[in-house]
Amino acid sequence: MHLTSDYRREYEQVFNTNTFVAYLQDTYRPIDSVALHFGFRSVLNTTRVGQLANWEPYTRTTAIAGGAGLTTSKPFLPHISGQWSFLPGHQIYFDIANNVKVLPVSGYNSGASPFATTQAAFDASRNSITSETDWNYALGYRYHSHILDANVYAYHTDFSNRLQKISSGSPNNPYTVISNVGAVAMNGVDAGIVLRPVRGLQIGSSISYDHATYSDNVTQTTTGGVVTYGIKGKQVVAYPRFMYKGQIAYRWKNAEVHADTQFIGQRNLSYTGDEKVPSYWLTNAGVRYDLTSLIGNVSGTSAFKRISLDFNVYNITNQHYISTMGQNGFPMVGDYQSVVLGAPRQYFGSIQVDF
Repeated sequence: MHLTSDYRREYEQVFNTNTFVAYLQDTYRPIDSVALHFGFRSVLNTTRVGQLANWEPYTRTTAIAGGAGLTTSKPFLPHISGQWSFLPGHQIYFDIANNVKVLPVSGYNSGASPFATTQAAFDASRNSITSETDWNYALGYRYHSHILDANVYAYHTDFSNRLQKISSGSPNNPYTVISNVGAVAMNGVDAGIVLRPVRGLQIGSSISYDHATYSDNVTQTTTGGVVTYGIKGKQVVAYPRFMYKGQIAYRWKNAEVHADTQFIGQRNLSYTGDEKVPSYWLTNAGVRYDLTSLIGNVSGTSAFKRISLDFNVYNITNQHYISTMGQNGFPMVGDYQSVVLGAPRQYFGSIQVDF
């Protein structure tokens, strides 16, 4: 395969998207400490795609998606929420919402979009493509004071018509389809706390648990016949079940030091969960010093509004980890070259000057 021009276009598509959104909301207060919000949203979205160029040695197909459009129409998406401030600083809240995700727009073979496929695959699927919708239910509690902020939040979400990017073939010549994998059920809890025990010191911590599983198996037609993949009950690809983040920062006069760490749990690379990406810890730290007053005192005047010096270290422990997943899609089973390694230990220094 050789380029016949320095400006060879491997492929080119043009997208025209029109979106209309309307929203209506009102608030009712039966008593001063209670607020109830009622509303709904309407969405109308149409995207048309056209093929402007297709270089077959690169795309490996005679035509990429073009010449037609897809529409998402949801005239009534209700939303109800409320909060009860039962004591100073204490609040209980809830939220119930019906949402729709308009069909994503992405160029050929570059995302989980119905437009990112060949013309044949697009023609075969466009009459059955349905926009993803969900119902989300949430209940939470939060507290605020000058020393402490705390929040705990539980949720349940039911997704319908989940569109996913499924890949097969060699890494150098992948074959990708956008498939409706059915429903997804998600249950989770998020909790966080921020402490300010003394002046200048702030300590934060948050933890998240997310149990997101497929509700249906997936059937595909392959060269060997019809194959059913048992993904029902398996954790959604690229979704860790556990995540943790911690931060600490201390400021004294013009100096500030900070550090943060995060834990990302094990993630599924394949839909059946037989291939996984391991968990990892990532820790960063840095210092900052505001030089504005120091330079002003030395020179007797300052031509700058602010001058600060920063030094940061990323991935202090030089952890080897996988950051991005699925840029080439996710396989139904087995391994696949569809991940990006995280950056190693790095050092950054900078001077910021505001005039």
